[in-house]
Amino acid sequence: MAETKRFGMVIDTRHCVGCQTCTISCKISNEVPGSAHWNHMESLTGDVLYQPTGTFPHPVLGFRPMLCNHCDDPACVRNCPSGAMQKDPETGIVSVDQNVCIACGYCDWVCPYGAPSMDDVNHAMSKCNFCAERAAKGEEPFCVASCPANARIFGDLNDPESEVSKLIHEHHGEQYLPEAGTSPCVFYI
Repeated sequence: MAETKRFGMVIDTRHCVGCQTCTISCKISNEVPGSAHWNHMESLTGDVLYQPTGTFPHPVLGFRPMLCNHCDDPACVRNCPSGAMQKDPETGIVSVDQNVCIACGYCDWVCPYGAPSMDDVNHAMSKCNFCAERAAKGEEPFCVASCPANARIFGDLNDPESEVSKLIHEHHGEQYLPEAGTSPCVFYI
């Protein structure tokens, strides 16, 4: 039996320039309908996006790209009343079955990362699925493939020789909001 994968991502905030190519690429390539979004950008250094903090001559401007963290213990799966939120035991990818979703929005309420987004066209929740079809073929998610700064790296966290595992170890990658207890599979450098 083949060992299961545990897909994850490293986002190198030292390289992210806040261009939002990841956000746009995800929306267009995955044909995310209506006002739903699967990626968004937050300020790493302050409360207002694109507004530097600090004072001259040392202003600071940083970005935290946000997406579903495909947690080991996802709050959305644990709390979904219809069972629409599911975690693939073979890859660790968390997805939503829109045919089962009742659009209650509870998954968004319990997610510490604000990942689920209402698909106002299909009247169901939607969210990042790490481009599961691409991942199954050994391809990178669209957000990773399109990043001009190479700030996103995708791979198997269960493989100690994968680039993501090495980056996490070498650069002390940190999970965002680890106190939420969900054990996210997205790490930030």
